[in-house]
Amino acid sequence: MAMAIDIDRNRRFYMLGVIHRDERNREVLSRWIAGIGPDVITLEFTQYGLMFREKNRDRYKKRIDEALEKLKNGKRYCSGSAIEALESFLNMPDEYEIASGYCAERQLPFYLIDMDAFSCLKLQKVDELFDAGNIERLLTEENAGNGSGEATMARLFFTSGIKTATYDDEMYVRDRHMADRISLLMKHAPDKRFLHIAGWRHLEDPHNLYAPLNPLKVFPYD
Repeated sequence: MAMAIDIDRNRRFYMLGVIHRDERNREVLSRWIAGIGPDVITLEFTQYGLMFREKNRDRYKKRIDEALEKLKNGKRYCSGSAIEALESFLNMPDEYEIASGYCAERQLPFYLIDMDAFSCLKLQKVDELFDAGNIERLLTEENAGNGSGEATMARLFFTSGIKTATYDDEMYVRDRHMADRISLLMKHAPDKRFLHIAGWRHLEDPHNLYAPLNPLKVFPYD
């Protein structure tokens, strides 16, 4: 589904499917957003998730630093990939940073359109994840933070049609919500080109929730 950037300019709606926390995202997203040249960008991210990170990021990073110092003083093994994974979770997603920056620079509309309810439920468990003892355990696991699995699942799906992840009820509810919001925005801006950035699994859309919007779907990785 990856394609050259000189894509169909007659489309009004594009869906860019990303691998969350992939190290290629800054380069890939910047290139594709510029190539599409949207007038409006929507993102699979929530206001709650944004505010949660703004409020709690420094506190949790301090806990990571304290755990790292303890491990260093004890001369214990520490997984570099685990450090990166924990810090990546606390940072703003690359897709948020790049898309919001693109829109701010050009004074374009930018909307976070995922559902706060699911975000709230998931982030309520973060304090347990970032408990000092749990951080120490995660940092000393040799296979912790290995993010290659998501890229492998995406590649199997887009190149061979092999499904390794289930499209569940939560995905359906969230996609229905996001598709409805995008549809409403498009009705109020009929002359604008829209880009929706979401995790690659949302491109599957088995219930055709986005189909009425006639999307051009792009998986931007080789």
